[in-house]
Amino acid sequence: MPDVQDGPSAIWDRFAANERLAINFTLTCNLACAHCIVESSPQRTERLTLDEVRSALDAGRRNGKRHVTFSGGEIFLYPQQMCEVISYASGLGYVVDAESNAFWARSDVLARQKLAPFVAAGLAGLSLSADAYHVEYFSVERTINAARAGREAGLLTEINFCPSNSPAVDEEIKAALRAAGEPFLTNELLDRGRGKDLLRITVGRRVDELPDCDSLTTTVHATGDVYACCELDISTDAMKRTPVFLGSIRTRDRTAAEQDERERLVTAFYDPNSPIYFRKMVAEHPLFRGLTEDRYQNICDFCLSALRDPARVAALSAILRAEGKSVETESTAEDAHDGVSREPISTG
Repeated sequence: MPDVQDGPSAIWDRFAANERLAINFTLTCNLACAHCIVESSPQRTERLTLDEVRSALDAGRRNGKRHVTFSGGEIFLYPQQMCEVISYASGLGYVVDAESNAFWARSDVLARQKLAPFVAAGLAGLSLSADAYHVEYFSVERTINAARAGREAGLLTEINFCPSNSPAVDEEIKAALRAAGEPFLTNELLDRGRGKDLLRITVGRRVDELPDCDSLTTTVHATGDVYACCELDISTDAMKRTPVFLGSIRTRDRTAAEQDERERLVTAFYDPNSPIYFRKMVAEHPLFRGLTEDRYQNICDFCLSALRDPARVAALSAILRAEGKSVETESTAEDAHDGVSREPISTG
């Protein structure tokens, strides 16, 4: 959840969360950064097939998605495959962004050459990284080269900086970015994946101290698993025990209707206008009141605690169903009153 420093808001924030799709194409990476939440590395081999990506893109468009971000791992290790799916996504009407560590931008000339096929395929935005975890492998100049090449090609670009336990290195990186005239976003270190080993002290917060969730972006991971959220450790079993886990595009263990129902429930749980908004539930519902006594590191930690209980999930579903029937009854009454025939309102 970015804290803006020296720059604009994150580029994918130009779309609402429910309009976004994130596709984690591969866990293979030429780096093994110490803070990586998906624990990508040269040894990881998980990757989606092109048919799986196309299927996910097709489903996303049917569900109203307008924006897709391709990430990894490092997607620039697979330029031909990525250009194919970027072109396919663009043809479907998506605005397409990509995330990269910028290893390929060893010079201005090389940066333009490596980026050109992606731009021709329909890439619209480029999100890059610059921090102590990445400069362990190569200079921040590569990130600067990539950002410049992106802007020259007409892309929206952003650079993401994550603080480390080396303040001197952090300051050198920020100074280099400022000297190059490159704005950047500062992101907090997340306690997921390899990042867990870097956080020594954590401070728990009460429910009323937690920010609202802004991460409800449908995410397809390199494992084939699909989630209603983009802020998670890719291999978490705890997340799979909640409705946030929508199923797998490989095993197809849930129907499209079941996936949609799960995603609607999770979205409604964090929607202030919903009858099951989480702040309303912890204040009023007996199954949720006990959550006010605990402390949470972040909103994701709260989500896992609140939604891992099947009884709570069943209660949320029941409230949504009752709300849907109420709306349908009101609509039917209006139809009888004005003599106009209407299709019943369905909540799934």
